[in-house]
Amino acid sequence: MIIEINPLDTLFFRDGKPFTMGEENWSDAIFPPMPSVIYGALRSVYFSNHIDELRNANESADPTKDLKLKGVLLKSGNELLFPAPLDCVKGKDSKYDKLTLLSLSQIEESDMVSNYPRLEKIPTYKVSDSKVENISNAMLGRISFKEYLFGTKRDFSYIKTDNFIQSEPHIGIGRSSDTHTTEEGKLYRIDMKRLKDTSIIVDFENLELPENGLLKLGGESKSAHFRVYEDKENKPFIEPPNFENEEKLFKLVLTTPAIFKNGWLPEWIDENSMEGIPNSTNLKLKLISAIIGKPVYIGGYNIKERKPKPMYKAVPAGSVYYFKLIEGTMEQVKETLNYRTISDIYPNQGFGICYLGKGEV
Repeated sequence: MIIEINPLDTLFFRDGKPFTMGEENWSDAIFPPMPSVIYGALRSVYFSNHIDELRNANESADPTKDLKLKGVLLKSGNELLFPAPLDCVKGKDSKYDKLTLLSLSQIEESDMVSNYPRLEKIPTYKVSDSKVENISNAMLGRISFKEYLFGTKRDFSYIKTDNFIQSEPHIGIGRSSDTHTTEEGKLYRIDMKRLKDTSIIVDFENLELPENGLLKLGGESKSAHFRVYEDKENKPFIEPPNFENEEKLFKLVLTTPAIFKNGWLPEWIDENSMEGIPNSTNLKLKLISAIIGKPVYIGGYNIKERKPKPMYKAVPAGSVYYFKLIEGTMEQVKETLNYRTISDIYPNQGFGICYLGKGEV
């Protein structure tokens, strides 16, 4: 099932940094929200329509236990948006607002020092201007993202989320739970976001929801309307590119953050050989390069146990992993990894959703 969520008010999604009124007076916001926020909102909608089953929440008989998020994206106007891959950069002196795809080059040990000593290749910028930068909050439209995955273009126009998300800071003050009067030293400010002609598209399975309705989303439980997504020509799923028989190099692009038990490296990859078998398949892959962004922090609060959830350091959306196929076929790679999650932790909550692209262009 695919739904479209349209906020009816400003939204607030807090980052993983601790925030306690009286100790901190500013709470930073993130956007898009972590997929776990959407996951929780969908479960809440289900239980609000099946209140008699609420007693089974988080138990073995929980009717939402098999819920799985397959895709979480933004839609601005009629354009479905994907996080810009981090192997697409902009020359600092470039006159054009376009991202250019990096090329893979063999690592020469005499030329550089790397944190990834066992990787074979490094992405390089083959333009006279050697100073480049990633553009924060950059997004690619569906057509551009598909051209990136299929390797049919090297330059891409991008959209910044600032174009359709407006900040509206909100000032508040904490109140006593006993007297409901304001308390000294608890003035705070949060960065609310207002979406302009923008919605959140969610693809999920194993949960039955009404075709439309209301849900609560983010901090302060702001209202949003959801309905079945009907744009059949503009869906989150993208068919993977075709690979020739001799093509063994491909890449995976994260569109949501991924939480790995070994930091930036998926658990199934051996740290010494950089080889591994994903998802209990007969595939054998070797990681030859990676472009990883700054970590994002994933936390939360366990309402049932009334305590914070464990804090994780996650690989951000847009990060790219380059692999070489050692055993198996590219058809198996497509079936196993395209539009799937590779996160070691919280995979069903939508962390680590990735798309398969050509590794050599």
